[in-house]
Amino acid sequence: MHCGELDVPVSTPPAEPVCRNDKKNISQLQLLKPLPEVAALQKDVQQGTNFDLPLDGSEVTLSDIERCYDIGRVIGDGNFAMVRECCRRDNGQTFAIKIVERSKLIGREHMMQNELSLLGSLCHPRIVRLVAYHHTHTHSYLVMELVSGGDLFEAISERGKFPEADAGLMVSDMSEALNYIHCKSIVHRDLKPENLLVGIRVSEKGLGDFGLAMVVTEPVFTICGTPTYVAPEILCETGYGVAVDVWALGVILYILLCGFPPFLSRDRDQEELFQLIKQGQINFLSPYWDPISEGEKYKIIKYVGPKIYVLTNIHTSMYNPFCML
Repeated sequence: MHCGELDVPVSTPPAEPVCRNDKKNISQLQLLKPLPEVAALQKDVQQGTNFDLPLDGSEVTLSDIERCYDIGRVIGDGNFAMVRECCRRDNGQTFAIKIVERSKLIGREHMMQNELSLLGSLCHPRIVRLVAYHHTHTHSYLVMELVSGGDLFEAISERGKFPEADAGLMVSDMSEALNYIHCKSIVHRDLKPENLLVGIRVSEKGLGDFGLAMVVTEPVFTICGTPTYVAPEILCETGYGVAVDVWALGVILYILLCGFPPFLSRDRDQEELFQLIKQGQINFLSPYWDPISEGEKYKIIKYVGPKIYVLTNIHTSMYNPFCML
């Protein structure tokens, strides 16, 4: 790809500017089919079955998984996995279980190992915790902390936009998580509302889905991410690092405040969208931005503006929107 310029007028935001269809990554895998019903296993509960699974990484069977967990409704899906709510049969604890069909990872096995390794090294209140990992001959199961409020995409879809105070709190939560992983030289690479889980209060966030995350010690050139949130240097293939997450955070802040993304293409044309992202020109369209303070606009420019990539020190205040004024 080349970083050519393209003059494209900013169009009026569409009626439904934030679309879950856009969540599909540039590189993507087929979704996992749902699990079969497990109601017949209730008999095992009544007979005092042993619910412990091996912790040494050895292979288990589907029956072992279903004996330990009552796997329920689908609560999320993505390009690499399906997420269901589950409950331990012995003590009633509820979790989220991420289920990956291993045949979809052929040639990409390192992605699963990488995600497990990264999640195992992280411990932060704003990051969804990995509780256990199991695998059968055909599937991998990541048992995760359950954040019961859904994801930020759902919250945006319900409310449209948020007051400045609420948006500021949400971005502050996300900034804490990003600062934590960036200090460990980890870049998430797929920061978007669908990967930000919401607690009982909307202001409580948990960063999840580290399927594309990686430790970065030198510039990365792999093209990946989600179109609306992808940073220009990923598209330009000039090499990137942790700052691509900061770009995505700026896009999210923009959406939280007005209800639509900063870069919009006519007829959802992806190539046009990518050209707009490469240009990086932020527009605060009237009347949508008329009530928004200049301070909030400045924060967005600091995140998504062209000078953001000069600030490469992960310890600078650019990760905290309240330290930029």
